[in-house]
Amino acid sequence: MKNIVKGLLLSAATVFPVVLYSQSGNSPYSLSGLGELAPRASLYSQAMGGTGVSNSAPTALNLTNPALLSRNSIMSFEAAYYGELKQLRSDELNRRYSYGNLGYLAFSFPIVPMRLTVATGLQPYSTVNYKLIATNKLPFTPTFIEYRFQGSGSVSQAFLSVGSSFFKRLHIGATANHNFGFVQTDIFSVLIDNQFTGGYTTGSFDRVNISAITYRLGAAYRQPIGKDKSINIGYITEPEVNMNATRLQAIQRKNIVEEIISSDTIFNSNANRIFIPRQQSFGISFEKPYAYTFAIDYSMQPWSAYRGINQENLADSWRISVGAEVIPNISSLTSYFARVAYRTGGYYTLTPTVLNGQQIKEFGINFGVALPVSRTFSTASLVALIGQRGTTENNLLKENFFRLTLGLTVNDPYWFQKRRIN
Repeated sequence: MKNIVKGLLLSAATVFPVVLYSQSGNSPYSLSGLGELAPRASLYSQAMGGTGVSNSAPTALNLTNPALLSRNSIMSFEAAYYGELKQLRSDELNRRYSYGNLGYLAFSFPIVPMRLTVATGLQPYSTVNYKLIATNKLPFTPTFIEYRFQGSGSVSQAFLSVGSSFFKRLHIGATANHNFGFVQTDIFSVLIDNQFTGGYTTGSFDRVNISAITYRLGAAYRQPIGKDKSINIGYITEPEVNMNATRLQAIQRKNIVEEIISSDTIFNSNANRIFIPRQQSFGISFEKPYAYTFAIDYSMQPWSAYRGINQENLADSWRISVGAEVIPNISSLTSYFARVAYRTGGYYTLTPTVLNGQQIKEFGINFGVALPVSRTFSTASLVALIGQRGTTENNLLKENFFRLTLGLTVNDPYWFQKRRIN
């Protein structure tokens, strides 16, 4: 039933005028699968186009490849918050909105400096947030039917990572993620005519709660070149997984202020599975520590193999990212800005989402700085992203977005050392 209504609504949205309302944000392309996938990247990686499979910095966390955590020889705490401005455009629509949220929290500490490091934290996996309204006139009457199709929810990850190095060149690591959250879909309709507007709405409520353990395995190898440079290669894989899911479906009736008047459960089951296909990522970088880094990553995931609770039309996706970091003179005593890390990068991705027979593309350009805090190893980071998703062709929407991320990295080399009293 839900698939039929969803198909009819998406068809109506391409034929009849559509209005997109944004309260706490609106991303229509998050209606497929588990929603809009979040890049699991630290402040360092975000500013460099999302690269991080082979490249890292000793004073910055790497949330992409757990193997490279072993480069962090001191305690680190990192937190990020982002705000986003977005413009939605089509042939008949031009709407803007803003949104902000906590990006991630992460904490790492060395067990054996330069040999074994552990990290833990909380980060997003996916977000669902959209509201579509389509209006259709009933034939031979002055009455319209308004269809309201709304999705909400998110999936988060609490993670524990371990990274270890061997012979100072080979790095191996693993991450265990506890995935938890929900995806909710509401589909309602209401009759509207010249004499009457609003009234009762009837429709379906569908909520899927998700809980699963997933893994990420990583490896990296650093080949020295000369005295202080290296070429690095990295690899990451996330094995396929069946996520546990509980589902509740109900038929509901609401009043004009969307208060629930009646609700009848039609399906309630915890024997559900969501199949997530395997993801692989490759990376290569060239680096001179504390001076400059150049990196390129490529990742792919066969989302056509995805199996959700509902039949989904997803396609295989891939992403390519490039990034660079330059620090003019990290040991400068006369110029503060010579010790600043300047970062930039970009990415291009073919997303899993398919609408109107067209696979959605996305690209973005990043800029960032890591500002030293006093004379410590800590930094305050600023990352800007300018991007575009989708197109106005073929009755689709184009999203132009600007995201600003603020973050703080606190590094303390004396956290686990006993203080002496003379």
